[in-house]
Order: sequence, then structure tokens, then C-alpha cells
Amino acid sequence: MARTRARFFALMTTCLVAAPAAAQAPTTAFDGTWLVIVSCSAASDGALGYTYRFPASISDGVLHGEHEAKGLPGWLTIDGTIKPNGSAILLAQGLTGRPSYSVDRVQSLTPYAYHVSAHFGPTQGTGTRIELRPCDLQFSKSS
Repeated sequence: MARTRARFFALMTTCLVAAPAAAQAPTTAFDGTWLVIVSCSAASDGALGYTYRFPASISDGVLHGEHEAKGLPGWLTIDGTIKPNGSAILLAQGLTGRPSYSVDRVQSLTPYAYHVSAHFGPTQGTGTRIELRPCDLQFSKSS
């Protein structure tokens, strides 16, 4: 019995020594810094079209991008996980800017949210807004 315990502890010590001290964080082919361009056409109710350009980062397959500072008119954040095949459903949340650019002319700083169906390749991606007004998104990897 003592011999069995000794072998067990020797084996456990060998396994612990052989195991890596810390696992590296996973990375994906999409990780890096990206430029996001959101282009929204004029809406059917006459709301003016607009284009936003802002940086986003992808780390471990998770995208986060932000236009303007949180709490300001025109603030927008886009977040979501990109699958290994490049597909993603992203969540956009923001605050409206000037009423002339907003559907139904809602007042500035009105919260809104929508989803984006997107697909990423190694250096480029595209997306389409799913709800309310037509918007296209382009993603370009810069690093």
C-alpha cells in the first residue's frame, strides 16, 4: 500500500511539473483593430441618411466598437461574438443625434438598439442592419 501511494504521488508530481504554468489566451483569425463604416440610407419617412466611421477591436473573437462618447448625441456601440466561420449577429445600441436623422424625428438622446447580420473574412467584413431602416456596415482590418 505504501508503495502504491509513493508511485501515485510521484506520478502526480511529474504531471504537475510537466503541465504549463498558464494557458495562453485563445486568439482567432479576426483578432485585431478594425475600421467600421456604418452607412444608413434615408428612411422611408424622410429621415436623412448618415455615415459613421469609427474603430473597433476584436479580441478572442469578440468585437467591440464605439462611435462618440457614451451619453453624447450620436453615440453608438456595436458588440458581438464572431463565429469561427466568420458569421455574427451583432448588437448595436446608441443614442439618437439630431431629429432630422432619426426615424419619426424623435428627440436627441433617445435610446435605440438594433441587430446586424455580419460576415467577416481575414481582412474585410460586411453587415446589414436587421430592424427599422436600411443600413450597411463595412469592416476593414487595419492590424
